[in-house]
Amino acid sequence: MNQNVICIQDLSCFGKCSLTISLPVLSSIGLSVTPLPTALLSTHTGGLGKPYMLDLCDSMHEILNHWRELDLSVSALYSGYVSHAAQLNEISHLFSQYPDALHLVDPVLGDHGHLYASLSEELIWEMRRLCAKADIVTPNMTEAYALLQEPYCEGPYREGEIIRLLEKLYQMTQATILLTGVWLNNSELGCAIYEANQTPQLLMRERLPYHFHGTGDLFASAFLGAYLHQKALANACDIAMRFTTMSMEYSERHHADERYGLMFEPLLPQYISMCKQK
Repeated sequence: MNQNVICIQDLSCFGKCSLTISLPVLSSIGLSVTPLPTALLSTHTGGLGKPYMLDLCDSMHEILNHWRELDLSVSALYSGYVSHAAQLNEISHLFSQYPDALHLVDPVLGDHGHLYASLSEELIWEMRRLCAKADIVTPNMTEAYALLQEPYCEGPYREGEIIRLLEKLYQMTQATILLTGVWLNNSELGCAIYEANQTPQLLMRERLPYHFHGTGDLFASAFLGAYLHQKALANACDIAMRFTTMSMEYSERHHADERYGLMFEPLLPQYISMCKQK
């Protein structure tokens, strides 16, 4: 049987992000993806006007009740954007239901120094609790400071500050930390890795002079796919960074509107090849 990944994220109908990224990326390398939508949105919330949004907390509860009757086989649980604090309680129970599955939490709280306006303080607090149940947590810099209840600090960052954040996030969660959006200078951008009993690692690539919506979702999805494909942690992280960078460059060459998301689909064969390389 193929590995089954439950993806717990919103479904934004237009503007690629969340489920419209994780479903094709993870499916492309032969994983079975079971979506658990947290909210239904007409578009994502980044620059496309005020979207229609339907909170699916009650639906999540009923879906999970039905799944419990089926005794599903689950290899990994991947949690992303949630729209209500109560949803995190449902996800926490799901994590407990599958203790042997890999638990990855992408704590989608904000970016570029700003938390999303729709998030309540209760949701941020519950997100901290969920991260403490994770095996791997993938915050960006904005989310790292929010999880630690510290004021956001603008980069470029000293390496010592990155290591301090990694150590504090690990102390809070006891999880492997992949800290994204790390930059020590204006020419590089990358990811910092902290594993228990291991020296922290910085993986850096060229910093591109443009932005696209959904890059965090693409990185986390590509990382998880590579990691479940038996790639070592740092190698899986490097594959995700390379695929995200390639997708940004391709989207820029084809003059894609950054609000509409990344044109990653034509590059899925390269991603598959990277995951299959020995």
